[in-house]
Amino acid sequence: MIKKCIKGDKASQKHFFEQYGPYIKGVIWRYFKDNGMVEDIFIKAMYKILTNLDSLDDHQKLMGWMKRIAVNESLMELRKNKNNYEEPLSEVAYQVADPDQYSLDMDKIKMALNQLPNGYRTVFNLYEIDGYKHREIADILDISINTSKSQLIMAKKKLRAILTNMGFTPE
Repeated sequence: MIKKCIKGDKASQKHFFEQYGPYIKGVIWRYFKDNGMVEDIFIKAMYKILTNLDSLDDHQKLMGWMKRIAVNESLMELRKNKNNYEEPLSEVAYQVADPDQYSLDMDKIKMALNQLPNGYRTVFNLYEIDGYKHREIADILDISINTSKSQLIMAKKKLRAILTNMGFTPE
């Protein structure tokens, strides 16, 4: 299918879009609350993926390569909009339950993550979900390593509070 996509076969490109589109959209959803913004970035990412498939050397690395493009497109949009990565500490002074055990479904997790401020959500996603190190996050977002670390700590505290307010308690 990839070879046919590279050759411009519209049916294969449509199949590729349908097969991998939900995965790419899921990656982008982690960074944005607004459905319109997600759709815009999704289209940009899929276009970049489809037009650059010929540059992929190892087709077995397709998923990681596509994820990297989706994350990079999301981060470029965040930078373009100059989102503020600093949040006042007073907004996150919560007493929260022990976070070790929660049974949640993906929709509720998305809903909770979408309640985080942009900076918290971005750092949380990059560190906890995408596996970046604080130094990499600092470089990507043009913030200090300490800001990355504090944003992650504050994101976790606020996320615990949000989940507690949603009625989830440790088991």
